[in-house]
Amino acid sequence: MSILPAKGSKLAKDNSIAANRNKIRGLLRKASHGNVYAFTQASSFYFEILSEYFYLLGFTDPRDRLFEVRNLLAECWKYLPYTKRVSDFERFLQVHLEKRDADCCLDLAEPHQRLGKIDHKIRFLLVTRIFGHWSYKSLQLALRCKKRELSATLMTLKSELVGFKPQMLKTHEQLQILRLSDLLEGELSAKSALKLEQEIARQFHVLQFKADWLAYRCELVELQQKMKLSEEETALLKKSINEQLKEEPMEHPKLSDNIINQFSFVRLPSRILRG
Repeated sequence: MSILPAKGSKLAKDNSIAANRNKIRGLLRKASHGNVYAFTQASSFYFEILSEYFYLLGFTDPRDRLFEVRNLLAECWKYLPYTKRVSDFERFLQVHLEKRDADCCLDLAEPHQRLGKIDHKIRFLLVTRIFGHWSYKSLQLALRCKKRELSATLMTLKSELVGFKPQMLKTHEQLQILRLSDLLEGELSAKSALKLEQEIARQFHVLQFKADWLAYRCELVELQQKMKLSEEETALLKKSINEQLKEEPMEHPKLSDNIINQFSFVRLPSRILRG
């Protein structure tokens, strides 16, 4: 059983980044030539995940989140000419958010008290994969990791958030937990999923992991609603971004960096990496 929306469902394709990737690509291309309004339109597809991420850093007041999201996007605008693809822009977002990891001061009551103790990678995957349904490919490019590492981190995410300790289990049970996590992400074939379900039918600890995560996932849905921006807040954010960026100059990459980034987005501005 997958907790992600079905690929053909209305929920899965309405306003999703995946369904609008071509549109975002075109808008970012215009934006890289100085079109502020195109940038605002493109970045609006990421407002929700950014709002959720900053909420999880402790910015629970919507006004504070608006301020943080606007400033982060202003940084992305400044270096936008370095990007050539949507995945480059998403990599930019991930790097900027990672720089904010030390700012976390979230203090929530049960059952969400563990959210204040997760690291950047777990937090990023929570808002992009669990909430935003980003594809594995997009996540691998944003995090610069292999699929195997991504699967393991998503298993760790589920374990940490429900207080499950897979390291206390036997090796074969740990492997089953990893495969079960892949199943819950919709990453196993029907044949492999059926085989796994048969294998774990009497594995108490593995089934407990599944039950705990599915129960907590329902709690997360309720919490996610508190992180969302209202229509009025979204409109205000767009307006403030447009006004701020009209006065923000862009930094253009060197010719050598520009050529390299056409093939592989590895030449990030050094000031971004230093923080």
